[in-house]
Amino acid sequence: MQKSIRNRISELILCGEMKPGDRLEEQALAERFQVSRTPIREAIQQLSSSGLVQLRPRRSAIVRRMSEAELSEAFEAMGDIEGLCASYAAQRLNEAGRLRLKALMKISKQACDEGNGPEAQEIDNEFHDIIHGAARNWMITSIARETRMKVSPYSAIGFIFDSEIIDLRIPHEQHSRIAEAILDGDATAARSLMIEHVGQNYLTLQKLLPVAEERGGAPLFADKED
Repeated sequence: MQKSIRNRISELILCGEMKPGDRLEEQALAERFQVSRTPIREAIQQLSSSGLVQLRPRRSAIVRRMSEAELSEAFEAMGDIEGLCASYAAQRLNEAGRLRLKALMKISKQACDEGNGPEAQEIDNEFHDIIHGAARNWMITSIARETRMKVSPYSAIGFIFDSEIIDLRIPHEQHSRIAEAILDGDATAARSLMIEHVGQNYLTLQKLLPVAEERGGAPLFADKED
């Protein structure tokens, strides 16, 4: 039960339904998941240790906000970590992983051509998960997944806009080039392309966040909090 509630709350955050700064109201969540407030409170406590949730004295916890500097540094670190995973994946990807990656790229093209944000987000998560696992280094994989999780409340925002604002075909093409380098066993190109991809994601996010703030009517950065 407890793990399920924690996972269900984290899914609301990671998919972008709950954005940085949104309050985690215990009573509302308890009613939504049809449980008492106790497991909700315990789940929120656990999520705070993962960096997704910020506890506040005598007030509701919120989805953790980063400052603009923190988000920039997180993406900088993520670029190097993801690049290292891609480099190792190019050298260590097994046949099962190759088949999975090829199949995913076909699904990705259709979803991104159609502008299907929720499906594109799931594909994006799986794409990086394949590469993390293919690195075959438990420590690097753990760091990579933890880093992506912490920035996910922000990166998820890129999948909620309509096709007039964001073109999902662009990240698909970036993924395709990375996948091609990995499948060709070109570790140097895989690393370089991945670092470039993460950097481009951050630049895109910088343009989208002011629009998201305007639509949501609330600040997304910690240094904008009253």
